[in-house]
Amino acid sequence: MTIQFKTNNQLILNFISWCISALPIVLIFSNSIADIIVVLASIFFIFLSIKKKNWNWVNEPWIKIGIIIYFWLIITSIFAYDKELAFSRSITWIRFIIFAASLQFLFLSKYENKNRFLICAFIALIYVNFEMFIEYFTGSSLYSKFRFNFIDSLLFNGGPHRIAGPFKDSPKSGIYLAYFIFPIILGMAELIKIKFSKYYSLFFILFFVSVNLFLIYLSGHRASMLSATISLFFIFSYLFFFKKKKIINILFIVLISIFFFKSEFFFNDRIKIINLGTKTLSEIKKYPNSAYGSLALTSLKMFKTNPIFGIGLKNYRVVCERDEFLSEGHKGTGYGISPWEGHYNQSLKAYYESTCSGHPHNLYLTWLAETGFLGFTLFILFLFFILKKIIKNKKIINKEIVVLGILITLIPKLIPMMPSLNFFSNWNAVCFWLLIGWLLSFYSKKNKRLN
Repeated sequence: MTIQFKTNNQLILNFISWCISALPIVLIFSNSIADIIVVLASIFFIFLSIKKKNWNWVNEPWIKIGIIIYFWLIITSIFAYDKELAFSRSITWIRFIIFAASLQFLFLSKYENKNRFLICAFIALIYVNFEMFIEYFTGSSLYSKFRFNFIDSLLFNGGPHRIAGPFKDSPKSGIYLAYFIFPIILGMAELIKIKFSKYYSLFFILFFVSVNLFLIYLSGHRASMLSATISLFFIFSYLFFFKKKKIINILFIVLISIFFFKSEFFFNDRIKIINLGTKTLSEIKKYPNSAYGSLALTSLKMFKTNPIFGIGLKNYRVVCERDEFLSEGHKGTGYGISPWEGHYNQSLKAYYESTCSGHPHNLYLTWLAETGFLGFTLFILFLFFILKKIIKNKKIINKEIVVLGILITLIPKLIPMMPSLNFFSNWNAVCFWLLIGWLLSFYSKKNKRLN
């Protein structure tokens, strides 16, 4: 009976491990299945902790802070404007903390599991690249045609000048690539270097980084393009200052420049890239009068009104309809409950953009507005303990280039002024906590592992 029980546990462990390896692929097609995998991994991790009476992993500072954040989210729900909505999000949020811990101490704690996850993620990346190029040349991806013929009644694509690939929402293709290209490409390059040579590895990095930067641009999501560009800057800085690879660095920059700016194949897109950069810089200069600036002002109004408990998780989209949080351009227009239809005072439109959206489009403003000052402080502490762990074991960055790839992906997303998806939305949360767990799996201690 004991042997059979152990065998069953191992089968379940292997099954969930494969599901986690497939998670980058699942994220392309189904948010709900991705979330189910997160829940299964979390439940099984807790089950093994109980069975083996091993709770050492709870002593990790970032996990302690994560648990405190969880209880604070529940408390803020009591004072939320829409309590039911806030409770529905906060009560299950703990799954992400446990999921990241399960990656660190169980599912990705062994190198064979890490390599399997990396290879599956690379397959997912290749597939997204392929589908986006198919749509670029033909106007529709293969998956969208499949959906049209067998599932949906309407053919979806990214719209004019936007490439969705296998995603129904065109910006999500760029967001997906910005999340995963650098850890996947750098990780695979290291495997190629070990198997073949560093020259093959260098060519691999150059080719796939160039291709994916172009595809992120085609997705039409400027925040992802900016995020990927900042990540690329960190790679150059790392090579230049820490690896002393000045020649490789210069070659890297020159070849990417030739790829984009000397190729006639990309002539029209080259002009659009330049215009995209100009428009982005212009919006940064006029930030207070931009749409993002208006959302920020609305978030700060919400924080000032509810500084302790905030307005409640996922309540921004509800509360922004209230008169006390509207911008001047919205007041007195009688739009009812549909601010997204754009019923503003036209004479003030140039100065007061829409103040109502699904979320503030900023990571830190989301925490301030929806969880109050304490929630915001706890999240900063969470980031601090992660950073402290990385600095304390900084040699791992030199040993494991995947760690570098994950770090340069996460850093741009944590820059205060960077536009972002809703931190508490399922798809974005799975991507974020998957990277956190993957990163921390390189820092797991043997006495805290469950396998």
